[in-house]
Amino acid sequence: MRERFIPGRDETLDRLSCGSLSIFQKKKGYRYSLDAYLLGAFVEEDPGTRVIEIGSGSGVVSILLAAMKGLIVTGVEIQEDLAEMSRRSVELAGLDDRITVIRSDIRDYQGPRVDAVVTNPPYRPLTTGRVNPHEEKAVARHEISLDLDTLTKRTRELLKPAGRFYIVYPSRRLPDLLCAMRVSGLEPKRMCCAYTAPHRTAELCLVCGTSGGGKEMVMERPLFIFNEDGSYHSTMEPVFQDLSFSKKALT
Repeated sequence: MRERFIPGRDETLDRLSCGSLSIFQKKKGYRYSLDAYLLGAFVEEDPGTRVIEIGSGSGVVSILLAAMKGLIVTGVEIQEDLAEMSRRSVELAGLDDRITVIRSDIRDYQGPRVDAVVTNPPYRPLTTGRVNPHEEKAVARHEISLDLDTLTKRTRELLKPAGRFYIVYPSRRLPDLLCAMRVSGLEPKRMCCAYTAPHRTAELCLVCGTSGGGKEMVMERPLFIFNEDGSYHSTMEPVFQDLSFSKKALT
């Protein structure tokens, strides 16, 4: 059994910033980024809330949400290698009772409706940019197996009435995201823009929508990631420590 917790030749075991948690990752495959922490911090749900993570990958977001916020998570991942690797990370963290990892295309997934759906989806249309020759990276970055319209429509089907949808997405594609959400019946209710530095334009947007919600949205205070000298901005401290935005500052 202990052999499951020893990294393979093509794997690393990496420590997360929040809590005493570690996850397995492929050395040359898709590796989690800062997006995972931002998405996890943006999610506002009570402990015990049942959540689906679409495209759970290495399991980092699912593990953060279960360990730091007490959520009950079903991770749905289309790639078998990633699904199995994330199961090992879940077992290593002792979160088997809170996280279930299912290898499935989300278009085929059958399960009970949930209170919230969380996702850090592929965001590059197949018609833009070079598709990575490494399949794991390609599926994670390009809309090969899941495009935006399919994602939002499927999310609406998976949510209970008034269920919440949380997504992190590049700011340059924000119009596409908001349009797809509204067409699918996921009304945008909260938005936070993340900037690599105070003098830069927004890099990422975090959006929360409600299934069947009314047409009114709150634009939250900005999140700055780095200072001018390259160190982390003070707004990132609660993200890494508590997986929250509770101490965000305007400057």
